[in-house]
Formats: sequence, structure tokens, C-alpha cells
Amino acid sequence: MVTIHGWSFNKSVWRSTEFDKFLHLELPGHGDSPFKETDLKKLALEIGETFSGGTVVGWSLGASVALLLAFYFPDKIDKLILFSPTPLFCKVSQNPVVCKNFLRRLRRDYDKTVRWFRRECGFNGDISMPEREKATTLLENFMKFDIYNILTAIKVPVSIYVGQNDKITTLNGAFEVFKYLPEATLKIYPEKEHYLFEEGLSL
Repeated sequence: MVTIHGWSFNKSVWRSTEFDKFLHLELPGHGDSPFKETDLKKLALEIGETFSGGTVVGWSLGASVALLLAFYFPDKIDKLILFSPTPLFCKVSQNPVVCKNFLRRLRRDYDKTVRWFRRECGFNGDISMPEREKATTLLENFMKFDIYNILTAIKVPVSIYVGQNDKITTLNGAFEVFKYLPEATLKIYPEKEHYLFEEGLSL
């Protein structure tokens, strides 16, 4: 069983959750990740080659990678647990203009913008910064990445969780993923934001 965190974070998001003892994968440029690919499809293939099988837990960008793993390696995936997924970030969850402005801010002042983004997620802790080049390239790919065309092909059970006050991938993003998955359930956490894990989480 493995976890995949969201953009600009690392494996520490799973501490004090019921996933604490899982194998934690880290995105390229984040934490101590061994992975190199910043294209989401190629990243899923890179991860899938090393994954022996089981349940995959993905949050935000990590949820998209989890869905791609289930698409490319259906025989290896027993179940998906997705937090705050979206099928197309810069259209369904955010206006493309907002995405462009954020990337502009990121290029102008990387550290300050990452810290601002984390606060917008509802995170107030202090964790290491991701490596600028890889993290930015990965985010650019995620922002325009469309997973609508693979959703109906995913046949494993999927549990979707989202915060009611999620300003990042939004409730609409989670609803859109839920709508197209044949074996999905959806739970909304009142008062929670994009970062769901700060006080622990009980499913």
C-alpha cells in the first residue's frame, strides 16, 4: 500500500493519519524522491514499474498519478483512496487565467509563492521547499493534464474525500471525478480545506 502526496508537500502530510505506516512515495523534486519524470503519464509509468501492488492513496496532484497507475497497471491496483482529485485543474478547478498568474508569481518569487500556496491549502506548518525546476515543471504539466478520457476505464473501487472549503481543486473537481468513475464513493468533510490532514483524519 502506497501514498502519493500533493504538490509542494512531501510524505510528512501522512503523519498522524491511518496511512502513517504505508509506503510513502514522493513526487519528483519533493523530499527525497528517486523519481525523475515530471510528465504525469511518464511519472505514473516510472512509479508503476517499481510498485508491487495493493492500495494507492493519492492527494491532489498525487490523486491524478494514482488514477493513472490504475489505468496503466490495472492488475496491480486493488483500490484507490483519493483526496481532493480533479480531472482538469486549469478549467474545472481553476480559471486558466488564475493558473497563468500563479505560475508568473512562482517564477518571480518561488519561496514566497510556495508558502502562500500552502497557506491557501490550509497548511500552517513548516516543511522543506521542493526543488524549484522539477516542482515547477511538474505543476505546469498537472495544470493542463486532462484525465477525463481514462476515468470510465478504471474499474477498481475508488473512495473520494474532499474538504467542503477546498479552494484549490475544489468540490467541483471531486464531483467531476466521482461522476465518471463506475466504482466510486464520495465523502465531503465539513469545514475542511484542501489540506485535510493537520489534525489527523478518520475515514
